[in-house]
Amino acid sequence: MMESLPFVSIIIATYHRDDSLINTITDLLHLDYPSFEILVIDQDPYHSRDVHDLLETWHKNHAIRWIQTPKPGLTRARNVGITKSRGDLIIFVDDDVRIPDQQFLHCHVNLFLENPHVGAAAGRVLEPGKQPLAVHRHIGWMGYCGMREPGFGSDFSAPAYSVRGCNMAFRKRVLLHVGGFDERYTRSAFREDTDISFRIRKAGYAIWFNHKAWLYHLSAPSGGTRDESIAVESDIMLNDWRFALFNLPMGQQFLWIARLYASRVIKASLKRGYFSERHRAFWQGYHQAKRDRDAGPRVSLLC
Repeated sequence: MMESLPFVSIIIATYHRDDSLINTITDLLHLDYPSFEILVIDQDPYHSRDVHDLLETWHKNHAIRWIQTPKPGLTRARNVGITKSRGDLIIFVDDDVRIPDQQFLHCHVNLFLENPHVGAAAGRVLEPGKQPLAVHRHIGWMGYCGMREPGFGSDFSAPAYSVRGCNMAFRKRVLLHVGGFDERYTRSAFREDTDISFRIRKAGYAIWFNHKAWLYHLSAPSGGTRDESIAVESDIMLNDWRFALFNLPMGQQFLWIARLYASRVIKASLKRGYFSERHRAFWQGYHQAKRDRDAGPRVSLLC
């Protein structure tokens, strides 16, 4: 049985999160699984001396593969990881997660072995000190307006509509089939995981939610693969526009964008002000997303 288990690649895209990154890697190094690799796609131009030395030591000892890239961007980093990976299965985790369960990889792998029609799987995501949010059906479905709770904290496994970026697994051949992550989703790349889920389902593969493969997501307030040269809310609006224009039919686009304006412009302005700036960012997002759509997909993998 041990010999029949697939080789697994774990990919972490990281940027400006030294302490949490080290904790995440340490948890991964203690996983109970016979054959896997850890790829750290590092877009940070500098680290503290202690962190740099530890990453270098792990790399030299073949505990991890430390791959440094100069330009921050989540989708690009994940595609770099895919092209460098050697596994039949690829698991992505964020650089601010903790994985107490040493059977984490076995749980992800078993689902794919038992369900050959599944192309991607979302693992369970919990947040320390918070009650897990659960649904009874439609896990990963964002609703027609993008407001439905996805339910990635649910305590049962079931078919799912999408994955969540901090704990998601794929067959590598499926990622290659759909061309990897769309690099038009820039900066914090909000919605990039929903986008690839839509394309995977459109290609005929099933997506599953696997509650047994669980981790804690710490939701660090900064870092990750964010480019902090733009306000996060503007970034979210831009990528929400991209998701709608790239994937949704016209009627659903209208509902989705109406929700986006109500939430990110009107509601946010009532709470924190800056209505004119938010309104401007909303329409700037539309024009940029339309240009991106008209230019066509930008990915680094061959479809």
